[in-house]
Amino acid sequence: MKIAYFGNNLFSSCLKYLIDEGFQVIRVYKNSPDLSSSVVSRLCEKNQIPSVENQPDKEELDNLVLQGVEMFIVAEYLHILPETNVKYAINIHPTRLPMGRGPTPLPYLIKYPEYSGVTIHKLASMVDGGDVIIQSDVPVSKDESITTLMVKLHIDAVNLLTVLLSDLDRFYEDALPQINHSYWPSIDIGDRILDWKLSTNDINYKVRSFGFLGLVVKLDNLLWNAKHIEAVECGHQYEIGVVIFEDEYLLVISSNDGIVCIHKNSLSLVA
Repeated sequence: MKIAYFGNNLFSSCLKYLIDEGFQVIRVYKNSPDLSSSVVSRLCEKNQIPSVENQPDKEELDNLVLQGVEMFIVAEYLHILPETNVKYAINIHPTRLPMGRGPTPLPYLIKYPEYSGVTIHKLASMVDGGDVIIQSDVPVSKDESITTLMVKLHIDAVNLLTVLLSDLDRFYEDALPQINHSYWPSIDIGDRILDWKLSTNDINYKVRSFGFLGLVVKLDNLLWNAKHIEAVECGHQYEIGVVIFEDEYLLVISSNDGIVCIHKNSLSLVA
């Protein structure tokens, strides 16, 4: 079967599976050339698969169908595909739809663990709104972080795709419409701001929720994105929000009831 793949690193396990199993992946559309699509880029280079970063229009996708492509697989791709007459068109989504539609659902899953899972659904004009073909549950552990949960979803997605492709026609024909959905909007920078007045428990909750996306901290009147933060309760007599230790590697800030350690190599200025 000839396949066109659209996606980034999160579900790159699925792209690797398709390549390893001998499916003809004739073109890969990836997101902008940044770290979010680095794994996809390496897979394409290693296996000599053409990859592009442009947003395809209907004519381009219709030409792929004319070349014999039977399946479009979308996995965390930033753009909506125009409707075509391709035989199979699916999207892989990291929640148990119909709950959790939206572009950045992972941070919400720390708050709403009951909706954690992977759904493969038909592409539709409404974002994440197509008929559900198959889905799975991915449990969220007590102290789960967005990083560890992302890896669990990465693993589960390829398992689910394997099951789907083992009996594709049956699963595709038996897909069910979504009813009573919820939509989770894009994460705003304001959601990621770290207030030094927060309790250690609340700070660690933010760290778990946003992990590799980073928390936004204000240092020397500048906003920085910090991706590696550790917080612990600790009695002290410092004012809240002051630097109590710093060297070339580490910055330690006093919080409401403890200390927050920021690894400097994880810092980048917020544009």
